[in-house]
Amino acid sequence: MSEDAMQLDEIVVTARKRARGESLQETPISATAFGPAQMENFFVNDIVDVGRLAPSVALQPSAQKGVQNFAIRGMGVSGSTPSDEPAVGIFQDGVYWGSNYGALGDLFDVESVEILRGPQGTLFGRNVTGGAVSFRSARPSFSDSTKATVGIGNYGSYEASAVLNRPLVQDKLAARLAVQSRWLDGYFTDATTDSDYGESHSLIVRPSLRFTPNDNLDVTLIGEWYSEKGDPVVARGVSPSTLPGSPLTLPQQEGYLTPANFWTVAPDTRGSNDIDVLFGVLEVNWNLGGGVLTSVTGYRDVRTRVLTDFDGTPSRAFLQSIAQDQDQFSSELRYAMPLSDSFDFTTGLYYFEQNFNFREGRDLNNGTQRLATRSLLDNDSFAIFAEADWRPLDRLTVTVGARYTEETKKAQAAPFGACALDFSTCTLSPQAKTDDSNLSPKLGLAYRLTDDQLLFASATRGFRSGGFSLRGTPIIEPYKAEQVTAYEIGYKADLLNRHLRFNLSAYNNDYKDLQRTVLGTSPTQGVVQSVFNAADATIRGIEVEATAILTEHLSVSGSYGHTDAEYKSFAGVADPGSRQFVRVPKDSFNLTASYERTLADGGAFKANLSSSYTGAYFFDDPNLLKQKSYNLLDANLNYTTPSGVWTVSVYGKNLTKEEYAFWGSTLGFLGQNSFPGAPRTWGLRLTAEY
Repeated sequence: MSEDAMQLDEIVVTARKRARGESLQETPISATAFGPAQMENFFVNDIVDVGRLAPSVALQPSAQKGVQNFAIRGMGVSGSTPSDEPAVGIFQDGVYWGSNYGALGDLFDVESVEILRGPQGTLFGRNVTGGAVSFRSARPSFSDSTKATVGIGNYGSYEASAVLNRPLVQDKLAARLAVQSRWLDGYFTDATTDSDYGESHSLIVRPSLRFTPNDNLDVTLIGEWYSEKGDPVVARGVSPSTLPGSPLTLPQQEGYLTPANFWTVAPDTRGSNDIDVLFGVLEVNWNLGGGVLTSVTGYRDVRTRVLTDFDGTPSRAFLQSIAQDQDQFSSELRYAMPLSDSFDFTTGLYYFEQNFNFREGRDLNNGTQRLATRSLLDNDSFAIFAEADWRPLDRLTVTVGARYTEETKKAQAAPFGACALDFSTCTLSPQAKTDDSNLSPKLGLAYRLTDDQLLFASATRGFRSGGFSLRGTPIIEPYKAEQVTAYEIGYKADLLNRHLRFNLSAYNNDYKDLQRTVLGTSPTQGVVQSVFNAADATIRGIEVEATAILTEHLSVSGSYGHTDAEYKSFAGVADPGSRQFVRVPKDSFNLTASYERTLADGGAFKANLSSSYTGAYFFDDPNLLKQKSYNLLDANLNYTTPSGVWTVSVYGKNLTKEEYAFWGSTLGFLGQNSFPGAPRTWGLRLTAEY
């Protein structure tokens, strides 16, 4: 192998929405990007998996199936309240997910994933104060290709997928169809029946068309149907073991999430889970006037039906039913143009609207207490934005940008007790309305020390939308937008003839009017538990990423993130600095190694090993429930035949059988519950590609 062939590959990203893709190493933002080869190397199934490979990123599920609790640089959401706006924006093919409900983003037939760390308000808008995750589906190409995969694993795991790509009119019209289905009997044992628990069946169907009538116009239409059915997220009651009704206190327990029989549950009812997501996007790129005019129009419809034994014990103490319907429409029109070698810009308009209808029922204390709530929300938003790069000197770039947003929310709610459990009757409040506007500016500097080394710094502002608390409480006065002022410096380098890639970032983010659920006083309702602008905080940290080619066959990579999150004020807390953020470990890191070589028979062998460490963190604002630190070790072996058509793979995840949970809560006199992560899993996969 030549010296040039051993160099690290250039990674091209579209994070800054310029007229053409940019090299990640030349882009003055903190970002991690993955292509199909990297995701296949580490058997990435969804966004949760890919989040373990980036620093200061925690992409976790919640206590409801298909609801994400994503955090970047200490900012995120913990819970499943539908009105809670995310702090990490998810963008599928350029379309923002307006709700935390839906799928967790199965990364099947995806050509790229970009994780942008820190506020991204100028180009991506509201609700990206922590960062953004953008993934892009593979587009139809003008060549015949077919890829099919089947797999089998422990815990009754099966998978099958196929991708067909065909040119319909050469160089003019191409079609692609991607289909994937996965089955799982469940990772858990039901202690009351000694049967499997956690069954799941998911299906993705994604057809797409690409039309290029001439060299200046490219039109892509993508549709997707996602379905997931089976058992709900597994809740496990861990303390106490007594029946409901006994007076109990909840002392802080350092290691409460590591009891014996960790993957055993004892539900009184199996529950059910039913999610359907319809998605469509039309993307048009038109080379016009020396630049590119881009239109991205998307629609998403989410239907969720969940019945969960939330206390996770044999006693019928807390049976929860949730029905959530959400639909959204968005359209972005932008123009990007390099005016000269020293100046280029992107500017655009954006419109978004969504509606949701949320219902929740709670059957408590063996049916002696039955409560239900309902909420409705209409939300629309409009924005205008621009960002420009100016190079006054050969190696110096100045970036200036801003985004202005106007937003309206209209809401109705029926608190717990105002609806019958079957929703045959329900008394909704009069409609409440709030209007808001916000400006998100950015100033950045980038200086090229050499052709392979970049220094950059930025100052930016962003916001997380205000609104109404819509889960079981009366509608009170709206809470304000959450504001962040962020400062960052960074260094990117390809060294040793591009055998070593080293990136370093440091940041300081000041948050004002943090939205937290606390006891507060409303002028109209008195003392209520609801969302208030309850806190101010500072989050600072450092991040390191490195990749090295050690030999012709061996490469290693790793990342480290240290997060120091501190409350400056917190309503009702005398010493806010002593309280830790929810789901924010101080330290996290990952290490990966890949070994690849051509065998004597002409076939190829590849081995991959990855380890991800997550430091200890709390699940709740009072800091009662703590998850201890844990490390997940994954590995896989792959052999590709000399023809290049067949690949057989053996993989294992959580090989050390680490015990951890991705969510936990206190349930008053019922004690506590936890939602365990997956145990050790393994499987065999066969792929044909031609």
